[in-house]
Amino acid sequence: MPKNEPGLTPKMGFVVPATPALSPADEAVLTALYLPLIGPLAYSLAAALRSLQTPTTELSNRRSHADLLGILNVDLPTVLAARQKLEATGLLRSYYQQDDLGDSYTYDLQRPLPATQFFADDLLSVLLLDTVGESRYQQLAEQFTPTALSLDNATDVSANLLDVFHIDSQKVTHVPTEIQTVRAELATSAAPATSMPDLTDEAFDWQVLGQILKQNYVDLKQVAGARQLIMTESRVYGISEIEMAKLISEVASLTTGQFDESQLKLLIARRYERPTGNTAEQLEARATAASSAATSTTKLSTAEQQLVSYAKQTAPYEFLDALKKEKHGFVTSGENRLVHDLVNRGVLPNAVINMVIYYLLQNRELAALNKNLLETVANDWQQHDIMTPEAALAYLRERQQPKPTKKRSTRARNGRTPRKEIVPKWAQKQANGATKAGSNQITEAQRKQLAERLAKLDSNSEKGD
Repeated sequence: MPKNEPGLTPKMGFVVPATPALSPADEAVLTALYLPLIGPLAYSLAAALRSLQTPTTELSNRRSHADLLGILNVDLPTVLAARQKLEATGLLRSYYQQDDLGDSYTYDLQRPLPATQFFADDLLSVLLLDTVGESRYQQLAEQFTPTALSLDNATDVSANLLDVFHIDSQKVTHVPTEIQTVRAELATSAAPATSMPDLTDEAFDWQVLGQILKQNYVDLKQVAGARQLIMTESRVYGISEIEMAKLISEVASLTTGQFDESQLKLLIARRYERPTGNTAEQLEARATAASSAATSTTKLSTAEQQLVSYAKQTAPYEFLDALKKEKHGFVTSGENRLVHDLVNRGVLPNAVINMVIYYLLQNRELAALNKNLLETVANDWQQHDIMTPEAALAYLRERQQPKPTKKRSTRARNGRTPRKEIVPKWAQKQANGATKAGSNQITEAQRKQLAERLAKLDSNSEKGD
């Protein structure tokens, strides 16, 4: 958020100036190329803003952000995060100002770039490649590559404009005032072309890069033309001048010294595919240290102790499966992928991921895991360094406590009594079994059952894919 922008509140107003409707080609690019980058919530925000456009930009016609929250059914931080994704990808320009009616925003929706410009843009294309992977990236490129017509043996017999329509030659020579006025108005009101930030970096030593590539007989003119691409890849992956020279030399032709820029992108993506979090050993060490530090201060009820015990013993896939069965539901292939992606990120221990799943499905009473909510909660817990189930329960308890300065009813805003933590039957049975055995180790029968369920989940996931 810019430093000169105040904290966004639901009472603040906004206006969305009218823009031309998106063409089918725009919609195709938005769905196929931009959606993987911005996510479904930002995509929905753009659609909501488009539905709230007004023919006039007068701020007296403003709507409150509370209306926007009601349409999307999410909280304000979530909307702000989605808005920033639209701004970052060039789909939205946001302007803040103050007047007699208070603070307000003008949200100017931008058209998505044509597919050819999107793939030509280094920032967007690199981001898309990192997001969807090499295979899907190639599929999308082929999808938007126009099919070349073979017209070698054909003759163009199309009619000319002047052959069909009669136009006064005097008006062509001396353009009427009405046409000149409209042209001027359109040129003035035309939105500036979307531009990505300049990546000129004084810290990157281009002279060193050039010297190495010259020794390897790489075409330096092409290197100069690919300056933006090289700078982007260097920043995204933290590649030094020497490493970049080695990469360019690998894809350069031995005879011409030329290199394929798309091949350079793919090589870098394969070579520098970065882990997004800690290793399993690092997470385990942090979780153990946090658990030891919290042992003497954390007081849990019997039910909470059973839940914590089961969360520590169970893999996230098994935990999710058991919880869905308790609710008489089933695990979808999409939920499998969400849990798999979260585990692979390495930002939270498995036991804490189980608590995230429990919180969303049990406390929030969701029928299925939602990607935006799952990532929001996981991101929030990571930022607050929640590394154990005990810390997760303490954090949730702290957030549920009413503020002392405001009197609140014992019922929530939706009229329902606040939910009491209840441990599912499957967790109670599992925790009781572990207590009777005098150990937190999973029995051989439980391990066999876990293996069978995981195999079944993998099979279902492959079928779903």
